[in-house]
Formats: sequence, structure tokens, C-alpha cells
Amino acid sequence: MEPLVGLDREAFLEQCPTPVVVFDEIGEESKGGQFQTISTVQGELAPTPEQQTDEGSDFMLQGASKWAYRLTTGSKFACILTLGRAANNNLRINIPSLSKFHAYFTYVAKEKAWYLADANSSNGTFLDGQELPPTHGKVKLENGALMRFGPDITARYLDPEGLWEQLNKAAPTSQAADEGE
Repeated sequence: MEPLVGLDREAFLEQCPTPVVVFDEIGEESKGGQFQTISTVQGELAPTPEQQTDEGSDFMLQGASKWAYRLTTGSKFACILTLGRAANNNLRINIPSLSKFHAYFTYVAKEKAWYLADANSSNGTFLDGQELPPTHGKVKLENGALMRFGPDITARYLDPEGLWEQLNKAAPTSQAADEGE
């Protein structure tokens, strides 16, 4: 699969039409923790169609120590992706400060939007600095939203255009410069 960094906006959006959650590096106080998901593709910016599963998939951003998780429903009926310490979560982050089932992402098809909700976690889920209600309080995710899961895990929600901008900001190309990006 060809690298996605350096593609023009249209080509990138065609190959990466789904939003991502980009996790920051796990802090020093959480050494020994692990980031795992059901399907993992390391070393590329996105999985190939053969590697894509019904759940989302993650990938390491080249040149950065950040993990990105592709939010995708996979089928017309699957609309929830879970995050927590337990092995049965879609996004498993094995850090003691996370609850076994900490939070979840919900896709609302009629709005074409993703939402974040806390799953009554012990250490809370935060969106742009505001704590989410512990149950039944989903909040719509907007491009660039900063998320925090407990005290140790931070991430950012990026829609496809936001991801393209972040990748091209980190690795500018002459074409992006020509377009005035």
C-alpha cells in the first residue's frame, strides 16, 4: 500500500473516508501499560482492504509515537465501539487508571456523526476539558476535539479532512505549499 502522506486532499479523502481517534503517547506515570486493539496494522498509515475488519483498526503514524484508531462501523448494524481495560473492548488500553469498560463511541447514521459517552467509569471521561456525565450522556465529536480517559490517556478526534491537515502539517509537501495549505 502506498503511503498516504503527501497525497493531495481529494486522493487522501478517497482512500481514508473515516474519522480517527489519535492517542497521545502514554505518560511516564503509566509505564508498563499497553495499547491493543482487535486488529492491528503497524508501520502503515492505514490498513489495506484485506486487512480491514468489521471493527475499526489502528495504525501507527509514521514518524510519530502516536496511535490512530479508525472509527468505522463495519456493517449497517454495528454502531458502538468500546474502550477500556478488558480484552473484549474494541480499543483495549491496558492501563490501571482505565475502567474495564470505560467509554464508548456511537455512530448516528442519520446525522453521519460520532458521539462519545462515559460508561460510568471510575476516573471519568472528558471532552475538551469538560467531564462527561457518568451514564447516558453522549456528546457529539467535532474535528479536533480533545478527549481524556481517566488521568493518563489523552486523544484527539479528527475527521478525514482534519487528519489530512495534521499529516500534511507534520510532513509538508510542495503540492500542499502550492495549494496554500
